[in-house]
Amino acid sequence: MAAAQAPAAAPGAAPGAAPGEDSALSRGREFVESHALWFLAALLAAELLLLLEMGRGLTFFYDEWDVVQKDYGGGWHALVAPHVGNLIFFPIALYKVLFHLVGLNHYAVFRLTVIVLHLISGALIYLMASRRTSRVNALLAAALILFLGVAWEDLLWAFQVGYMLAIAGGLGAWVLIERRDGLGDAAATLCLIVSVGSGSLGLAVAVGVAVEFAWLRQWRRLWVVVIPVALYALWYLRYGESQVTFESLIHAPGFAADLAAAAVGGLVGRGLEWGRPLALLAAALLLLRLMRSRSVSARLAGLIAAAVSLWVLTALARSTVSPPETSRYIYLGAVAIVLIGVELLQRTVISPRATAFATVLVAYAALTGLSTLHSGSLELRGFSETLTAELGALELGSAHAPPNYHPDTLRAPTLEAGPYLHTVRAIGSTPADDVAQILASAPSARIAADHVLVALYAPRPTPVVGGSAGSALAPAPALVGLGGGTAVKHGRCETIVPGAGGAATATFVLPRGGVLISDRGAAPAGLAVRRYGEELIGLGASVPGRRTEELSIPKDADATPWQLQVQSASPIAVCGVAP
Repeated sequence: MAAAQAPAAAPGAAPGAAPGEDSALSRGREFVESHALWFLAALLAAELLLLLEMGRGLTFFYDEWDVVQKDYGGGWHALVAPHVGNLIFFPIALYKVLFHLVGLNHYAVFRLTVIVLHLISGALIYLMASRRTSRVNALLAAALILFLGVAWEDLLWAFQVGYMLAIAGGLGAWVLIERRDGLGDAAATLCLIVSVGSGSLGLAVAVGVAVEFAWLRQWRRLWVVVIPVALYALWYLRYGESQVTFESLIHAPGFAADLAAAAVGGLVGRGLEWGRPLALLAAALLLLRLMRSRSVSARLAGLIAAAVSLWVLTALARSTVSPPETSRYIYLGAVAIVLIGVELLQRTVISPRATAFATVLVAYAALTGLSTLHSGSLELRGFSETLTAELGALELGSAHAPPNYHPDTLRAPTLEAGPYLHTVRAIGSTPADDVAQILASAPSARIAADHVLVALYAPRPTPVVGGSAGSALAPAPALVGLGGGTAVKHGRCETIVPGAGGAATATFVLPRGGVLISDRGAAPAGLAVRRYGEELIGLGASVPGRRTEELSIPKDADATPWQLQVQSASPIAVCGVAP
C-alpha cells in the first residue's frame, strides 16, 4: 500500500514549517511592504509624541548658557567662535533666530528643532535602507535609530541641535550623491557645509563621502567634499583650538574601541557591559563577510571610514574629558553601524520567520532603551526645576547680585548674574520661575532658591549702637516653633529661656523691618533662616554672649516672609523692629 502523500507546502513556506505558519508571516510582511510609508509615519508620530512628553519642563542646561549669555547680541564673532574646539556656526545662528522669535521662556520650541532633525534622520535612514533591502527591513533599521533611548542627551537636550544638524546634513549628503548628477552633488555640498559647520561630527561624514568617491574612482566629484572641508580649514586657521593633548593621545585607542562598543550596546538598549562582547562579535562577522565577498561596495567602504573617523576623532579630543558611554557620543556611531548592516545584508534573502524574529529584537531594544530615556528625562527635569527656581531667586534679588555671581556651579557653571540679567532684559523674556512657581516646585528646588537669596542678601547680625533702635520696636515677632525651653512675652519682645543644662531653639516669622536679638547670657546665639524651603540655612555668624545685635534681610518684590531660627544655651530676647 502506497504511503500517504504529505500536503504541498504553501508558497513561500519554509521547509518543515507547520502548514500556513510561514504563509501567514509572509502575508503580514507583504502587508507591511505595501503600506511601509504609513508604518514609517506611525513610527515618526510615536517618537514625536514620546519625546515631547519626555522633555516636558526642561530649560537651558550646562554650557548651553554660553549661547544664551554670550551669543544673543554678538555679531560675526559669536557665529564663528569655537565652542570646546568645535565650529558650531549653524546651531548658533539657529539659536539667535529663536531668541528673537520665541524668547527664553519657550524652551519647548528649541527642543522641537532637535526632535524634527531626529525624525528627519530616521526618515533618511529608511530612504537609504529601502534602496538596498526590503521596506520591512528599512523600517526596522529606522526604528533602531528613532527609538535609540540610550542616546537620550541627543534627543532631549536642545543644545544637541549641533549634533543633529551634523548628522541630518551628513545623511542628506549620502542620499543626494546617489543621484549622480550636478544638481544632486551641489545639494550634497550644501548638506556637508551644514554638517561640518555644526560640529566636528561632520568631518567624519566628509571622510566617509570622500572614501566613497575614491572607491568609485570618481575623482571629479571630490569637490563635493573639498569645498566644505576647505571652508572648515580656513575657519580653523583663524579660530581653531586643538583639544588634543599628550594624555588624550595615550588614551585614544582604548577610548575609540569603547566608543564603538557603546554604540553597539546602545542599539540593543544596553551599555558597555553588553557592548564590548557584541562589538567583538560584530567586528568578527564584518571581517568574515568582507573576506568572503568578491567586492566591497563604495558605500560600505565610506560608512566604515566614517565610523572609524568618528571614533578616532572623538577619542583624540574627549578621551580625558568624558566616559566613552556618554549618551551624546552614541547616536552617529549607531547610525553608521545600522547602515553598515544594511549594506552587508542587501543581497541576503531574509525569510518571514527571520523578519519576525528581527522585529521582536528591535522592539525589545526600543523598550529597553525607553527606560534609559525615561531616567535621563527625570534627571534633566530635576536639574531644570532646581535651576529655574534659582533663577527666579536671582531675578528677585537682582539689585544685590554681583555681576560675576554664579547661582549654580553644577547645572550651569558658566552662568553669571551680570550677563544673564542683561540678556533677560535685552530679550524681554525669562526662563526663571515666578514666586508662585517657586512655591509649587519640589522641596529641593525651593531650598536651592533660598540658598541663592541668602547668598545675595548676605544677612548678618550687626551690633546696635547705643539704644536708638529701641524706639523703632514693632510688635514681637510671631513665634512658630519652640524646643528645649520656654517662651515668655515681655512687652514687644519674646524671651526664650532654655531648660536646665540645655539649649533652646526658637523659630520666628521675621518682620519686614528685622529683629533685635539680645543674648542675656554667656553662650552665643546661632542663627539660621529659610523662606521658600523647609531646610534652614545657617548664616555663619552668631550673636555673642551679653550683646544686642540687629538682624534684617533686604526687602524685595515678594511679600513671602522669612523665618528665623535662634538657638542658644543662654536666655534670648527677640524683639521686632519697625520697617
